[in-house]
Order: sequence, then C-alpha cells, then structure tokens
Amino acid sequence: MEISTLATYHCLAFVWYFFIAYSTTQVKAEGPPSEVFLYGGQWKYLTVLNLFVSISFWTLYTYNRELVYPKSLDGVIPLWLNHAMHTAVFPFALLEILALPHRYPAKKKGLILLGFVAFLYISWVLWIYSVTGEWVYPLFALFSPSGLAAFFAGSLAIIISCYNFGEFLNRMIWGDSIVIMDHKWKGK
Repeated sequence: MEISTLATYHCLAFVWYFFIAYSTTQVKAEGPPSEVFLYGGQWKYLTVLNLFVSISFWTLYTYNRELVYPKSLDGVIPLWLNHAMHTAVFPFALLEILALPHRYPAKKKGLILLGFVAFLYISWVLWIYSVTGEWVYPLFALFSPSGLAAFFAGSLAIIISCYNFGEFLNRMIWGDSIVIMDHKWKGK
C-alpha cells in the first residue's frame, strides 16, 4: 500500500477512535443518573481502552448479554455507538493486517509486554471492585475467587493465541517482506 494511502487510513482510524472515545463521554442516561460510569468512568471498560474486542464481546453477548452489556445500557448507550465500539473495529483490524507488514518484537519480549498490559488491566478491574464492591462486568460476579483466576488465566491464553495468530497471519500474508524491510531500514 502506498505511504500516502496508508497515512490517510491511519489518520482516519485515529479520528474514528477519538470520535468513539469522545462519544462515550457524551453518553447521558435519561432519567436518574446511571451507575454504569461511576468509579473509573468509561476507562474501566476494555472496549474503551482497546477497541479491538469484537470477538469476545459478541461471543459473550450472544451467550448472555446481561453478562457484558445489560439491557439497561440500551437506554444509555445508543445502538450506533455500541456497534461502533464492538463491531466496526473488526474490519479496521482486518484492514490493518492487510494494509502493511508489521514487525513484531522478539516472541519473548512481545509476550512479556502483552502479559504486563493484561496484568495492569486485571489489576484495574480488581481495584475498582475493591473500592466499589461492584464488578466492571456482571460476568465476574458468577465466579468464585479461584474461578475468576481461572477465567483471567483462560482469557490470557486466548489473548496470547490471538497475538500468535496475528503474527502468523502477518507472516502468511507478507512473507519475507518483513525481513526485506529490516534490511532496508538497517541500511539507512
């Protein structure tokens, strides 16, 4: 993909993300204030922190929407915004994979960074629970402490699998162009 087309695409993706993040701050419930955005505000939801959560969200939503997106949110968050946060991001992710080759860090370094970010988010979720006594996602209330630990471990395994699959797709689509890019960059 040409540099100017790629830059345009990335600028549009950034503007889209900024627009969605801004739109979530403008959500107002009709009637009494919603408790959805109390402590931690919108920043307690993984969707806002990382818009590429389509698959996990829609899988849980299909199984039992009350576990991740209670029906009460329909009166708070417009349908278009829900789809902007949970559906539209999937094509952006696919386009990103197809648009250009990515240079992944060494496997160990990449997985350590990924694990660190997951640990930070889990810590944030647990902190919110310790302060408010309410789980960010109703799903978590169904688990015992050991069940919750198993859920987080399973989620981390899925995240690592997605990371590895992304690296695999990158290699399958772009092949040796990544190595060529490395040599090109090192020569300058």
